[in-house]
Amino acid sequence: MAPKKGQLGKINAPSFETKKDEASNDSEVEDLERGPDQGFIYEVPRNIRQANPKAYTPLSISIGPLHYRKTNLASMAKYKVGYQVKFLQRNSGSKEPLESFWSFIERNEKKILNYYEALIDEDEFVKMIFYDALFIVELFLRNYEKEVKNSDVKDFLLKETWSAGLRRDLILVENQIPMFVLEELYKPYENHKLASDASVPYFLKLTCSYFDIPWDPQFEHIEIPHFTALQRCHMTKTQNPSSETKIPTLKKVYSATSLQEVGVELIVEPNQTACLLDIKFEGKKLKIPKLTVHSNTEAYLRNVMAFEMCHCPDEAYVCAYIELMNYLIPTAQDVKPLIEKGILSKEGKHEGRLVTTISTDIMVQRTIKKLMQGIGEPPPCYRETANQLNQLYKEGRKRKVTLFIKKNYGILKRVYFPNLWRGTGTDAAFMVVIFTIIQTVLAFVKD
Repeated sequence: MAPKKGQLGKINAPSFETKKDEASNDSEVEDLERGPDQGFIYEVPRNIRQANPKAYTPLSISIGPLHYRKTNLASMAKYKVGYQVKFLQRNSGSKEPLESFWSFIERNEKKILNYYEALIDEDEFVKMIFYDALFIVELFLRNYEKEVKNSDVKDFLLKETWSAGLRRDLILVENQIPMFVLEELYKPYENHKLASDASVPYFLKLTCSYFDIPWDPQFEHIEIPHFTALQRCHMTKTQNPSSETKIPTLKKVYSATSLQEVGVELIVEPNQTACLLDIKFEGKKLKIPKLTVHSNTEAYLRNVMAFEMCHCPDEAYVCAYIELMNYLIPTAQDVKPLIEKGILSKEGKHEGRLVTTISTDIMVQRTIKKLMQGIGEPPPCYRETANQLNQLYKEGRKRKVTLFIKKNYGILKRVYFPNLWRGTGTDAAFMVVIFTIIQTVLAFVKD
């Protein structure tokens, strides 16, 4: 049976030269053995996906082979072809750069295939990668032009609602093509002058501009295979917390409101360049970097966490961060102090507002709580911090119980037992105070 046609099946491929370059480097076409070190683009495991399948599934556009045949995404094919025409115009109509890129994909087809964990049997693979790469680079260039000109663009894909949806789809771990393919296409356009006379940055900076990721020089020294990995680099940078701890698996960390009751001060990390992992506990101050919560936050976090569990489970630092946050906000009431302190922010640039019929606090708490479903045990990065918080809480509660007993003992002695005769007539009051003390102590023991 002939394979079904995909999104681009009815679109004729451009009349580019498709002969393989005989002088090409043999290493470029080497059929690498498929293994865990070769697969950077993963299918989300079922145990992780089932917590929220929609968070891992593109809603507007398919990129790469894993969602290529989805009929609900087929309508975007015409925009990919339209962007190819726009891209051609950047070269004054010359087809030479695109002919060269087509040949590059053909020479590297097996290498690109080896980036995918899943076995891909795609009869339109070269055409698909060609159009997807052109679409992404043209989209990023048009977005950059819009930012530089600071003006409205007629392209509806750059409008706020569509743009937020596209950014979400382009960050999904299953919706990727290798970064080196995009960089190859972009090479002729580095430092190219736009109509506004502004120079275009090199591709990694252009990508950060599109995803609203602050540029960090450390990115240049990190292997970034695709956009999901870039999002993780933004969240972690090189500030990887230590996984070396002898503390056993945590069963509990006291909530944010409970910690505040014993004097722990919640503070948003003032350093604007701090990454998500820079959680510090010094004295009685717990510093936590700001986490912006918007309509795409869950998809961003879930896909980064899925990538970590597939690619580097021993360094699943974002998963460890979410585990700690999950302990800190077990109820919606615990979300309030984190929002008040600016640790959880509802201001997401270009990402759309949270739309919910229930309290934002409840929505955020439910979202964070569900993120760990299906995720295995993350590395023990924050167990030392969690243990210190637990110890401080227990010591604080112990002091409160001691002060309570002393205070009520003084009242008993001064009011009810100034002498033996008066004391014998106040048995009922005495028992009430004793029961109150016992109840307080039991509450402490339960915690």
